Amino acid sequence: MDQASFPWRPLGTLLADEGLLTQRELEAALEEQERCRRPLGQILVDGGYLSGWTLTRMLAQQHGVDFHTTRELDTSPSVGTTTWRPLGRLLVEAGFLTTAELRDALAEQHRDGRRLGEVLIARGTLTPQALARALAAQQGVELEAIDGSETFEAAIRPTAVGEPVYKVREVPREEGRTGSVLYETANFLEAADFAFEFVEANEPFALEIERVEGDRRESVWSYSEDRANQAAAARQDLVETYGFDPISWNPRRND
Repeated sequence: MDQASFPWRPLGTLLADEGLLTQRELEAALEEQERCRRPLGQILVDGGYLSGWTLTRMLAQQHGVDFHTTRELDTSPSVGTTTWRPLGRLLVEAGFLTTAELRDALAEQHRDGRRLGEVLIARGTLTPQALARALAAQQGVELEAIDGSETFEAAIRPTAVGEPVYKVREVPREEGRTGSVLYETANFLEAADFAFEFVEANEPFALEIERVEGDRRESVWSYSEDRANQAAAARQDLVETYGFDPISWNPRRND
């Protein structure tokens, strides 16, 4: 891949473009993801489509970082389902960052529009190995820890001029009004992290992520209070019908 460009691509598209998956394999994995609601990366590793280390390197590319190691790292088999968490929260929960360090990095990210992984690596706040393990964990894969005798380095991938921008916009209740832009970045994952945290903390009426490239604009993700309430009600109906939540039930836990 040309080091001079960094357009953000969805994980499945990135893997297919790099020749790591065929289109048919990607479609099969996406169908399974739709059925079982597991992270795509976890499905691909468990299904033997690619190694956990290859997955981790591709995830790092989405965050603008290239990893360089002396060997391919091992991963542990995933267990059960994984609830997706924003990268910043996962890093704090895993003890890789303090809340204050994350807050400072997010403030810098908001000021200059760089990617969170890039900011943390450039500041020296986070080691490349910690970032790799957190990215793998975000997809439900556990990456092995290595000792200090092995090489594990990270290089920042330059941002392309004219790449798409993702804007998180709050949608007002009143029709015809334009919502305010809360956050913008060149990385969709960063926009999704921000949107997830904003919804959880503020419970807005509606929120969307808009992709802007030149004169082209499109909504690529949306949330609404009404749809969230409907989904919660439907899930409660399932619990009352079956006596448990069939969406989150994992039969492997009962083996």
